[in-house]
Amino acid sequence: MKKRHKPAWEDGHNKEGTVEQGAIHKQTKGLIKTALVYPNSYSAGMSSLGFQTVYRLLNRMELVSCERVFLPAPGEPSRKAGSIETGRCLDQFDIVFFSISFENDFLHLVQLLGEAGIPLRSPDRNHLHPLVVAGGVACFLNPEPIAPFMDLFLLGEAECLITPFFQAYGKNSPRAEFLQSLEQTVPGAYVPGLHTAGSRFQIQVQYLKSLDGISTFTSILTDKTAFKDAFLIEILKGCPHGCRFCSSGFIYRPPRIYPVQTVMELMDKASGKTDKIGLVSSAIADHPDIAAICAYGTSRGFNLSFSSLRADKLSDELVGALAASGVKTATIAPEAGSERMRAVINKKISETDILDAARKLVDAGIINLKLYFMIGLPFEEEADIHAIVELTQKIKSEFLIASKKKHKIGTITLSINPFIPKPFTPFQWAPMERNRVLKQRVDIIHEGLKKTANVKVNIESLRKAKIHALLSLADQKAADILEYAAVKGWSAAMKENKAYCDAAVYGEKPLDSPLPWDFLDNRVKKEFLVKEFQKAAQGKISASCPMADCRVCRTCM
Repeated sequence: MKKRHKPAWEDGHNKEGTVEQGAIHKQTKGLIKTALVYPNSYSAGMSSLGFQTVYRLLNRMELVSCERVFLPAPGEPSRKAGSIETGRCLDQFDIVFFSISFENDFLHLVQLLGEAGIPLRSPDRNHLHPLVVAGGVACFLNPEPIAPFMDLFLLGEAECLITPFFQAYGKNSPRAEFLQSLEQTVPGAYVPGLHTAGSRFQIQVQYLKSLDGISTFTSILTDKTAFKDAFLIEILKGCPHGCRFCSSGFIYRPPRIYPVQTVMELMDKASGKTDKIGLVSSAIADHPDIAAICAYGTSRGFNLSFSSLRADKLSDELVGALAASGVKTATIAPEAGSERMRAVINKKISETDILDAARKLVDAGIINLKLYFMIGLPFEEEADIHAIVELTQKIKSEFLIASKKKHKIGTITLSINPFIPKPFTPFQWAPMERNRVLKQRVDIIHEGLKKTANVKVNIESLRKAKIHALLSLADQKAADILEYAAVKGWSAAMKENKAYCDAAVYGEKPLDSPLPWDFLDNRVKKEFLVKEFQKAAQGKISASCPMADCRVCRTCM
């Protein structure tokens, strides 16, 4: 009789000495040994619901043993990454899965492969090396910068991909034969080695049609995350509002809602493990049952926090839940200072919405505000940057009026981020603004707010933003730059490849020009994105996704 391998759930310290609740440990004999790699720190990886979901799904499979690997912390004696569970090095696994949320981690992927002694390029590997696989949202936006390093990609939501992949995978079958047939047998599989530059093919990115029976939540609780022992629950996938810079509002269209009963059952699951629950979504307030969810959580003694808040949907229930949880800092994302610019980006919130939200939060005792703005947006004018200063000063006035009632004044923190064009958005054709102009924009904000008390301004690194833009927009030639950067550093790599980098980041793209990621089918029609770009140029607003009835616009059918 075949021996069954069941996961052992354990609470305690992992190999690195970190306390965890819910880790899974399996005996590996006879199983497919898989490394699930988040190419960044333990804290960043364990803060990712996507990473935790893949970990849980892999270890549910009877014939699979999954261990986690993270980027070693700076200063560690050895840079050779080992798994959290056993210390096993990457080159000792059958399969290495990279879960990649952010393009800036592409370089870490190259470094981890190199340090493990695994040949960087797929054609240089043989059956003695692990099969190297990548997935995650950064990959199904644009996988091409790392395609030469990958044996294959699994593109889309993990729930659609993992079971079909392992049904096709044969540990003892010839690798070339397995890869040759994979795209025909596993929808969402992309094998770069099967395609030459300029060849015509299409990969259908995989999505769940419904979230009934699906749950996305924290598998392993640890205080070494951005959320400090919070049990995270995703309540809605995607965002209906269609901000033209934001990939989440397009690649996950139409948004899908987790049933309220699923969310409440997960809250029950968290009971006794932690008193903190984080509700996760790009559009928390758009869940039709958000008031009931908040009431259920607070009635059971949980402190609730939210991943995002829209100024125009800041209901009394949301504010009350934050206040009851003792939250002292809330975030609002106006993104742009002027009404004109918010129309360009299709933000669909007014200055009145923003000021009312600030007042509501401070009245509720949430005395610190974070404001997110972008600079260098398409069709932006200098007046729009002055409007950021003016809007901040108006928020400060409302902030002071409300704070005086509380006899306590908090801090307003501005986070200023350069616009980075993203694939599968209406702004995918827009170039990034040049550094010279961005620096002028930054100076206007600093100068305008330098005498405003209790206001801090944080600016994202312009150099890092350019690298991020390159990795978002580039084709397979970027793999050479990544290899160079892994040895010489980013400054040298960008300088050595200046012409290519500048063309990728700052180059104008005609609306009918081919794009490196065109071979991916993310459901939203390209014609729709073109129309949205044209409407942005005219400062016209588009309606939000109807969510409940796709027949209204048929954009992603």
